[in-house]
Amino acid sequence: MWSRRALAGAALATLLSCPASAQIEDSWLEQVDPWGISYLGEDEPALPTRMWRGARGEDLLALMQEARTKGLSPAEQILMRRLVLSGGRAPEGEEGNALLAERARIAFELGEAAAAAGQFAELKAPPPGVDAAAMAADLNLVLGNEATACEALNTPNPESEYWPRLRAVCAALAGNTSGAELAMEMAQAQGIEDNWLASAIFAMSGVAPTPPKAKFDSGIGFVMSNRAFLEVTPDAVPADRADIAAAMARRKLTPPDVRVKAAQIAAEAGLIDREAFRIAYNSALAADGFNPRTLLSEAMFAAADGTSTDADTTEAIATALIEAEENPAHFAATASLLRAGMAKLPLGPDTEDTAFLFARANIAAGEFDEAIRWVTPPEPEPEPAAPEPTLEEIGPAPEDATVSGPANLLVPTGITIETGGPVDDTDAEGPSDTLLAVDEIPLEEEAPVAEPPTFEAAWVGALVILADADAGKAAIEAAADQLIAAAQNEDKAEAAARMFALWAAAGTAPPSEARTFLSIYSPVDESSSAPGDAIAIWAAARSGTAAEVVLRTVSLTNGDASELGLADLTLILAALEDIGAEDAARLLALEATGYWKETP
Repeated sequence: MWSRRALAGAALATLLSCPASAQIEDSWLEQVDPWGISYLGEDEPALPTRMWRGARGEDLLALMQEARTKGLSPAEQILMRRLVLSGGRAPEGEEGNALLAERARIAFELGEAAAAAGQFAELKAPPPGVDAAAMAADLNLVLGNEATACEALNTPNPESEYWPRLRAVCAALAGNTSGAELAMEMAQAQGIEDNWLASAIFAMSGVAPTPPKAKFDSGIGFVMSNRAFLEVTPDAVPADRADIAAAMARRKLTPPDVRVKAAQIAAEAGLIDREAFRIAYNSALAADGFNPRTLLSEAMFAAADGTSTDADTTEAIATALIEAEENPAHFAATASLLRAGMAKLPLGPDTEDTAFLFARANIAAGEFDEAIRWVTPPEPEPEPAAPEPTLEEIGPAPEDATVSGPANLLVPTGITIETGGPVDDTDAEGPSDTLLAVDEIPLEEEAPVAEPPTFEAAWVGALVILADADAGKAAIEAAADQLIAAAQNEDKAEAAARMFALWAAAGTAPPSEARTFLSIYSPVDESSSAPGDAIAIWAAARSGTAAEVVLRTVSLTNGDASELGLADLTLILAALEDIGAEDAARLLALEATGYWKETP
């Protein structure tokens, strides 16, 4: 008779030795250029296919190795995402394999799990110390592609601690917990210690007296924590793995307080849209016993709570937005979530102090009409018309005003009627011949002159024009006129001139009077970089090397384009437009105003 352990060993051997279910046999598939694979959606803009051409491989490699992947603004996220997800022609030179590895690493650090898994799987010569196949398998576990991850066990892989652990995980996922326990014993015999994984496997089999807490630092941790139903706490959300945070945010079984924290990380990284962000928060608000732990959670709770006053809701939303002003990605994610709560609030005494903050938040959320509403004073209510006097208020007519006889008729001077002689001139009631003095002549009331808009209101109107690529000519001219009229001192005039310059750089032509204003009040350029940095970006665009444009731009903007001077920005935005990234250029121009952090 077969023992339980012998059966488990046989099942495990079968699991590890069976051929791959999708063996690649077509030789043409093996010749697919990994550079040509696009990971973008069908409707998503891509960089030009020759994005890697026109630059030496060693120069591109140095730029990629130094590329920023954390703390990116929304515009920088767009650019870096297109860099690693767009398909194109392979770069020239001998650095192709190293560049491919860097491309996969950047995709991984951006949280683009599907692209990173595919790119790591395509690496034929990974750098020393990098187990590309293990990276691909682990990412597939995060993506829910468990069968694909486990199929990797059937191909020759480097000797590393990952593969014995994956064998145990795949046995557990197949329902063979005994085989998983045996695999862990085999791993331990090889000197591989992973007490957490061993405990998680025992928890799956129901024999662990004290199951471990959930852990989400890897694909193995993610899948085993979920399958073993381990206890999850907010501290388990990995701040450095936005891809895992996004998977946790989408999972309905994730505890509410954990789910909202994960959703915040994923939203700031641009990995979930605002609808998925809203769903995560709404599910938490609907859960029994949900306890708001962050300022954003408190704001969402106040906005959804029908018993909160407008003053309380306003204060909660404003506090969450102010906290988010630390960087544009945080501000944009927070604003997108709170836009519905702001829309419910009226412009009045409870909200007048936060109106400009709410207007800026709605620009970040793309709600331009709402942004204008928050800086538009409400129309004053018309004064009620005076009531018509009643007959009682008028009283009886005087006795000498009777109309019973012809004696009371008004008779022109000199006309004789039957009842008497000529009418005395002094009794006539005709118009007086006396002239009025000049100062007695009543003057017609002049229409009241409209006061110029506040600078904050004019600034918001100009931001809307900058953010909206489809703004019409009339709207552009009106916004320019208002901003010029509101710029009443030197600082505001320079801020307005910078705004008009950003309009032009982003592709919105300022009207004539705005161009004149720009030429007079343009601030002295205090660029934070050497002039050659921005010129190099522009020159890369002229050579058609879009990858270099993106890498140099993200390096120079460094998370806050508002710190750059107008000369740098003009060259950068022109370069981005030249490589077909007009949407990213306009968003970067908006970020260059610093709208998300301060009032000019």
